[in-house]
Amino acid sequence: MAVKRIIYSLILLAAAVAFVVSNNAVALFLLVSLLALPLVSLIMLLIVRKKVRFELSVRESCIRGGTLQLNMRASATPRFLLGGIKVLVEIENTTFDKTEYKSFLINDLSFATHIFDYNGADSGRICVKCDYLNLVDIFGVFSVKVRQFEYAEAIVAPMLFDDIGITVGDRYSDTIFGDTSLPKKGGDITEVYDVRDYIVGDSPNTVHWKLSGKFGTLKSKEFGATDDRRILILVDLSRAKFENTATDAQLNGVLDVAVSISNALKNTGCTHSVGWFTGGEFESSEVGDGDTFVRAVGKLMSIKVNDGNEETMFYLSRTPECAVFTKIILVSPFVNYEEFGYATDAEVTAVEVGENSGETIHQGVRVISIPLDNIHDALAACRI
Repeated sequence: MAVKRIIYSLILLAAAVAFVVSNNAVALFLLVSLLALPLVSLIMLLIVRKKVRFELSVRESCIRGGTLQLNMRASATPRFLLGGIKVLVEIENTTFDKTEYKSFLINDLSFATHIFDYNGADSGRICVKCDYLNLVDIFGVFSVKVRQFEYAEAIVAPMLFDDIGITVGDRYSDTIFGDTSLPKKGGDITEVYDVRDYIVGDSPNTVHWKLSGKFGTLKSKEFGATDDRRILILVDLSRAKFENTATDAQLNGVLDVAVSISNALKNTGCTHSVGWFTGGEFESSEVGDGDTFVRAVGKLMSIKVNDGNEETMFYLSRTPECAVFTKIILVSPFVNYEEFGYATDAEVTAVEVGENSGETIHQGVRVISIPLDNIHDALAACRI
C-alpha cells in the first residue's frame, strides 16, 4: 500500500505540474478528480465499515512441521470502491511464549471460506487473535480501520515416532529400560498389603470405606504387585538447568521423546501417566488408549517453558501424587544425578535430549542420552 500511495502522490504531482504549465481545462479536470478521489473513497469506506462480516477459525491441530490452517470469511456492503479487506492476525505460541504477526488480504468478499497456511517451528498451544480489519479501497491507496475481535485456539502436537517398541514384563513389573525387576509389595494382586491415607489419583475402587468411616478420612488399600498403573513419564521443559541453557530445538525434542514413549507404552497395553509442572502445580493425565493419549497430548500443551528450574524431581517428591508411582521416566534437556536423590521409593530412568548419544548408569539410575539429529534411531536402539 505504501508503494501505491507513492505512485498516487507522483501522479498527483505530475497533474499539478501539467496544469500549471498548460493552464487548460483537461489538466484542471484531471487534477480536481485526483484531489477528490481520497474524499470519495473515504466516504464510501466509512459507509461500508458499518456492514462488515468477518469470521476466523483455525484447524484444531496439526503435527509440528505440518501446516496449521487459518480459515477466514469476509463480506461487506456496499462494495463500491472497496477493493478488499486486510486482516492482521496475532499468532501466539503460549508454550514457548512466542508471538508472530501475519497479514492476509481477502479480495473475494462473497463470504466464501479462504484458507491460509501457517507453519510453526515449535510444538505448543497456538492462540490466534484478530483485533481489527483494514478496509482497502479499489485502488489499494486508502484504508479505514474497523474494530473486529476474533479468537481461535489450536494445538501443534509434538512429532511422534510411532514405530518404536517397549520391553515390558508380564505385569509391567520389569523396567521398560532393561530387565531389572521392581521391588514388589506382595506377590498377589488380590492381597491387601497396607492401608494408607487416600491420595489424589487413587482409584475409587481402592478406597477402604469401612476404615474411612471409622477414622473420618478417606483411606486407600494397597495391593501386592500393582505396578501396572504406576508408570509416570515426567516432562521437564526447564530452559535453564545446572548452568546450561536449552535451545528451542532441545525443548521440542523433549516433547517429541515424551509423547513417543507414551505412545509406545500405550501400544503395548500399558496404562501409565504423563505428568508435568505448570505454574508450579503438578498435573498429570492417564493414558490407556488412543483417546486418552490424544487428550493427554492436548493437556500437555498447557505446559510453559520456564527458566531456572533445576529441581523437577524435588518438586515431584513434595506432591501427594508422587507416592503413587513406582516407575518414573524423566525426560529433560539436561540431567544431573543429584536430582535423583528425591522420590527414592520409585525406580527412576532419565532421558536427556540434546547433543550426546549413549547410556550410563550411576547409583542405580540409568541415563539415556538422545541426540536431536537422530531421535528415532536412538530411541529404537535403547530398547524403549
